[in-house]
Amino acid sequence: MASHDKNRRAFHPAVSISSWLIAALAIELAAVHLLAWLAAAALVLLADASALRGFARLLWRARWLWLALLALYAWTVPGVLLWPSDYSPTREGLEAGLIRMLRLVLMLAVLARLLAEFTPVQLAGGLYLLAKPFAALGLDRRALAVRLALTLEQIERPERNRNWLAELKAPAAKSTGSEEMRMVVAQAGWKDLLVLIAAIALLGLVLARAAA
Repeated sequence: MASHDKNRRAFHPAVSISSWLIAALAIELAAVHLLAWLAAAALVLLADASALRGFARLLWRARWLWLALLALYAWTVPGVLLWPSDYSPTREGLEAGLIRMLRLVLMLAVLARLLAEFTPVQLAGGLYLLAKPFAALGLDRRALAVRLALTLEQIERPERNRNWLAELKAPAAKSTGSEEMRMVVAQAGWKDLLVLIAAIALLGLVLARAAA
């Protein structure tokens, strides 16, 4: 599989992945009144054109997930019925569903920026480094990194207009032999330190407001 050795940005993938995980945790734990501020921060991250395109693609591919989440919360959370019927959703359920959707949208916004910063192979290299402590438990981090790279490359490909049934019937492509994947990871620098500090500060702020 072909890979790109040049970073799109001067950041370290392992540090960026760690920062994304910290930011995702902060988004999940943030109080509702803080989500508007987090949304404003997400808009800054999406100022990059490639990140904005990736964000739109992620939103479109998750369209059925949004509908499923909204329906799940609307018809399962007890509360005031929107209309007098046994099949009516509840106001509290709709509010909970919309809040859950907003949290996921914010996580996807940060993820879109992460995907815009690195190639799939570079992200796989970052995950390979982060998974080193788990190698002692028997985790095959090489296989994990390769699968991540292949999955991300599939996500980045534009959707084809072929029918899904036709794709199932199409003959599988023949392998031309063994393929090699080279993972090139940049050195960490002061910019990576700033990104990590910002993510930790965000999580600290969220936890502090939650404890107040």
